[in-house]
Amino acid sequence: MENGRFERAVDLLEKAIDTDPHSAEAFFLRGVCRLEIESPGSGIEDFNRALAIDAKLHEAFFYRGFAREKSGDFRQAAQDYSRALRVCPTHADSLINRGVANIHLGQYEAAAADLAATIKLVPATAALYHHRAVALARLNRLPQAHRDITKAVELDPFDARFRTLTSWLEKRLYEDPQGS
Repeated sequence: MENGRFERAVDLLEKAIDTDPHSAEAFFLRGVCRLEIESPGSGIEDFNRALAIDAKLHEAFFYRGFAREKSGDFRQAAQDYSRALRVCPTHADSLINRGVANIHLGQYEAAAADLAATIKLVPATAALYHHRAVALARLNRLPQAHRDITKAVELDPFDARFRTLTSWLEKRLYEDPQGS
């Protein structure tokens, strides 16, 4: 897997599963490999099998959510990220992904809260500030959104998405300085 040889890893993991059909880790890892080489939903069955064996395997909830998100099922993805967070409340990847899924679902308050919690865990991540700026802009909290996108640009000045949102926010703030 570390060398990107996912087909070979699947073959080896299938042998491991034949040897020990109760290995949650083997099903989980095969699901990750299948997610890499096949369609986004292809690993879901393996993640389900892993979770049937070990319901506390938060990584399996996370990757199942990721597979569902890639398939466009943001509601189920958000639920899986929530399940991962019940097992491991500080799993930053689950927090950010649930925040992004909530943006897609129009749940901007929930998204902003998740992204704020993630920023506390990993404060120097430009994408977090960008995503939270999107959620805040959707909530019409334009000054806060502008502060976040400014921080994103400070952390990563070369990301074009940040410049686009910055321009949009500055135009809106110029038109309505209070952001109301």
